[in-house]
Amino acid sequence: MSVKISAAVGAALFATSALAALPARADAQDRPKPAHQHVLAAFSTRRLMILPTHYLRMGDSLGWADQITDQTAFLSSLDDELAFAFSDRGVKKVWVFPAAIDAIAKRNEPYAPDPHAMAAQWLRYPGPKRLPKQVPDPIASQLRTLVAMQDGGQLVLLPVELRFEPVPGGMECAVLRFVIFDAVRAKIIYMADVQSDPQTSFGPALAASLAGHLADQLGPPIQ
Repeated sequence: MSVKISAAVGAALFATSALAALPARADAQDRPKPAHQHVLAAFSTRRLMILPTHYLRMGDSLGWADQITDQTAFLSSLDDELAFAFSDRGVKKVWVFPAAIDAIAKRNEPYAPDPHAMAAQWLRYPGPKRLPKQVPDPIASQLRTLVAMQDGGQLVLLPVELRFEPVPGGMECAVLRFVIFDAVRAKIIYMADVQSDPQTSFGPALAASLAGHLADQLGPPIQ
């Protein structure tokens, strides 16, 4: 029923996650931990579900989050940008994007969990000090149920939270915390942050830049 992840890939990504996302000291969590280059390339031919972006962190220094009057619509627009950027990398027919996941959940009501309301609060920035050996319930059960409702696969990418971080020169960038799960084994394979290009003002370019940089972890656009 499920696609197996090779031991070599799994071990490499677990090691990377410890370095890139979850430092040993709590005081080190004040700085975003960048995603390892091309970390998503290992999953380019595997069935992977990308859930909707869940949270927006408020309180950035330039007040950009406060300018978002409709958080649901803004996060949905980020999901659209992510789907476009990933599709441009050649995984459109392999990966399952939020619109398709919504349709899967609707077809399987009332048994399916809400793809927009996974129990992911504990993964928000700064997140846990250590990755748990097993993903706890209720999110573990939610993930297993979702992957069981689609055609094969066991991998889920959750864009957990969007936040805005200051950078030198009076600018800010958008930062997205994302987590990759093996839903069948209830494991976190990888957890890290990816950031947009710095901007001097809030605008649509932030979401497009952020989506492009996350998709770059898969590889360059197909010409």
